[in-house]
Amino acid sequence: MWTYLNGEFIPKEEVRISPFDRGFLFGDSVYEVIPSYNNKLFLFDEHLERLKNSLSIVNIPIPDFLKDLYPLMMELLKKNQFSNQAIYIQITRGVDPVRSHVSASTTVPTLFMSSGELEINPYRKSPHKEGLKVKLEEDIRWKRCDVKATTLLPNIIPFHHEGESNIDEILFHDGHKINEGSKSNFFFVFDDLIVTPPKEQNILLGVTRNYFLKRLLEEGFKVSEKEVRIEDLNKADEIWVTSSTKEIQPVHQVENIVLPGKELEEYYWNKALKVLEEDLKSNC
Repeated sequence: MWTYLNGEFIPKEEVRISPFDRGFLFGDSVYEVIPSYNNKLFLFDEHLERLKNSLSIVNIPIPDFLKDLYPLMMELLKKNQFSNQAIYIQITRGVDPVRSHVSASTTVPTLFMSSGELEINPYRKSPHKEGLKVKLEEDIRWKRCDVKATTLLPNIIPFHHEGESNIDEILFHDGHKINEGSKSNFFFVFDDLIVTPPKEQNILLGVTRNYFLKRLLEEGFKVSEKEVRIEDLNKADEIWVTSSTKEIQPVHQVENIVLPGKELEEYYWNKALKVLEEDLKSNC
């Protein structure tokens, strides 16, 4: 497997990053994960725009190497050979001469990329497969989740609580207000209305979230961005998660709430997945 670091393609076993890199010392970095299908990047422009937005918010100067990001990614895909891959891109503020909260004026951003095989969404091949199990957690993350930062410890901790090995995803809530998952956005279906929490809340504007909002509206579905509360979970007909690597996957259970069953053709998540599959056939 190949990686890319600051101008060089390097075998995974040989890549080395300085311990004085601010991404290592402080989590002073941002990242993206971009899927490719049949060696074609999906929603690249949207991911690039979000990456630039994250860099701007944390005041990492937009590096010159971003203009070459697309051909570099395509070369990485070629080297790692899998038909479907997920590319991880991380940009740190760079390497400082000494550990300091204030970076040196001469610090140059670090670019690291890796890729691996992207497993096809299991609900494409087995749509009757039982959905995900989700646990509720109070949202203790920082208040800038619109930045795709690598400081993910609060997202990780809940998975390491004793007895949580069978949990697929965490659903963060702020008091009674639902925000998002630890690694995904959430959608809820109430009767024929598809709802996802609004961008004004403490959420990451997922590229896949935004894709489904746009495409489902275009396909004539009723879609709304509005607040969802914990007490609404009992009323939901469906709950799904979306992300760049999960695509769209249904939830079976949140805590002790088991979602009601339907015929497969009636599920809105399955209809949304069909929209994605058609778009992938056309574009990838």
